[in-house]
Amino acid sequence: MNILKGFSLVVHWGSFLSGILFALTALYISVLPNLYNIQRFGLIVFALFVFFSCSGLGWLARYTLVGKVHFLPWKKINDLSLI
Repeated sequence: MNILKGFSLVVHWGSFLSGILFALTALYISVLPNLYNIQRFGLIVFALFVFFSCSGLGWLARYTLVGKVHFLPWKKINDLSLI
């Protein structure tokens, strides 16, 4: 079971980092001087969509393989509930 936890963490980190990389690339393209404002807005929205979809798919894979996990790969969830 430890191997499964490690693999799911690698998948989560990989998708999180690829989401950041793709989003930064789209944001970099959006600051080019030869774009119209609507194209800039579209690229910014696309960058946000790409980041959250890549991160979400990594989180979903880890959640499916391991169980209850936080959306951010470096955070841990405390199982103690504050009631």
